[in-house]
Amino acid sequence: MSEAERKRRQDYKRNRKKWIWIQAIAIAVAVALALTSFLVYDRMNRTYYIEYTEGCTVDYLVQYKENSFFDEEWIPSGQSYVTSLTEAVKTDFHYVLNMDAEDIGFEYTYTITSQLIVSDKDTGAHIFDPTEVIRSQTRFGSGDSSSISLEESVTVDFKKYASMAEQFIDVYGLTNATGMLAVKMTVDVLSNCESFEQSNENRYEVSVLIPLCEENFSIEVTSAAPTTESKVLACKTAVNQNVFLVLAIVFAVLSFLFGCVLTVFIYITRNEDITYASKVRRLVSSYRSFIQQMEGTFDSEGYQIVRIKTFNEMLWIRDTIQSPILMSENEDETKTEFLIPTNTKILYMFEIRVENYDEIYGLAEEVEEPVEVEEHVVESETETAIVLEEDIDDEAIKEALETPDVSLDDIDFVPVDEPEYTETEEAPGVEVVGVVWPERPRRNKVYRYDPNGEQLSEGDMVLVPTRDVARDREVIRKATIAQGNHRIDPDSHPYPLKKIIAVIRRHAEAALTRTKDDPADVSTEEPGEPKE
Repeated sequence: MSEAERKRRQDYKRNRKKWIWIQAIAIAVAVALALTSFLVYDRMNRTYYIEYTEGCTVDYLVQYKENSFFDEEWIPSGQSYVTSLTEAVKTDFHYVLNMDAEDIGFEYTYTITSQLIVSDKDTGAHIFDPTEVIRSQTRFGSGDSSSISLEESVTVDFKKYASMAEQFIDVYGLTNATGMLAVKMTVDVLSNCESFEQSNENRYEVSVLIPLCEENFSIEVTSAAPTTESKVLACKTAVNQNVFLVLAIVFAVLSFLFGCVLTVFIYITRNEDITYASKVRRLVSSYRSFIQQMEGTFDSEGYQIVRIKTFNEMLWIRDTIQSPILMSENEDETKTEFLIPTNTKILYMFEIRVENYDEIYGLAEEVEEPVEVEEHVVESETETAIVLEEDIDDEAIKEALETPDVSLDDIDFVPVDEPEYTETEEAPGVEVVGVVWPERPRRNKVYRYDPNGEQLSEGDMVLVPTRDVARDREVIRKATIAQGNHRIDPDSHPYPLKKIIAVIRRHAEAALTRTKDDPADVSTEEPGEPKE
């Protein structure tokens, strides 16, 4: 295998591997983005709770009107009280909330109400229960604190509510009804997210229940939630988590598509050479303990070679005759032989090779077909020009033909001293001819032109394109060949060269070379002889 072939093979494999890596990285990136987006979505969609403890303590005092039995105006809590002596009830609420988190950014509201309840003694069902707000709702921020401590004190007119309950019972003759006053404090913990704010778990309610229609009464304190550890729903981020779900789906689809593209790419670029290398690696990896690799090639002279179709048969032969399997790969890495030699001069051989190697990488030489030059003839009275180029103005050809002949004897030109350049495979030469025409009185220059496929000799007359500097345009000029076809070093002259446009023949010579299919145009007159 030549160096050029080896380089082309390596370039193919290198480029294939590069594109496989690029696509694999794209798949990895898409998969990573899909997983990241899904994890972000899952984290945002997950329910988080904050542990907290809350509680409320209530203390109260009962106010008696002046009487001959009690010296104190305010009677402390925890006793039974005389209804006829009671004027008012003062209630002190102390609410505490502690959260196991900081910088939550929550707020809270609280409301204190008084509710007159007229209910049935047997069933407890409410008959009349108007509510009055004693303390208006207020809203406070927690700031950076993770706890709330709230203290509020309210005094309710016991005599007013007792009178209202008795009047309602008497008016409607409710013999089996009783009255009660409920003083309630309700605390709502709020946040900047809807789920937090609407959760019923965040509302704490404590009630002080005061009987109204009995001769003596005891006050009872109840709460909607006991003083114990609990949890509230944490506030979620305001960003729409569905965006991350969509991104996760998009990147997952892209990962699948990239995977399909990579699979197709590997399949369509996996030629026989790559399959060969894969087969060899797989065999060596699977049967490393059975194979001994050789350096160089095995000398099979004198052996009778028996070719084996499958490697499993080689394993069976190896187990049968207890002989190692030798492995030999050629220098080009296009053929690997697995050999089992025997003492009886039989050589069992299993071969993996690359078939039609030249066709795989397009290494077969491309033979250039000769380009057929379309010629046409332009004639003047004495000369004929065989035009080698298409799209040439015939009038310009005729004008050039009418100019005087160019004789080498009449031109003082500078000969080009250059040896013939031999074309080789490593450095092909460029085929040129040297032409000359009178430009100046002395020391005219020889110009190099592409012979355009013609074989020309010194003294032949041709038409060539050149630039008329005075008129600043391209013209056609009659010139004489000063040097015939020869080759030069490509680096010695700018490339590409201008081509010969036409080859000039004498009128008589042209007439002799006409085809026999046109005998009327054939003339046997000598040049210059007058016609009759």
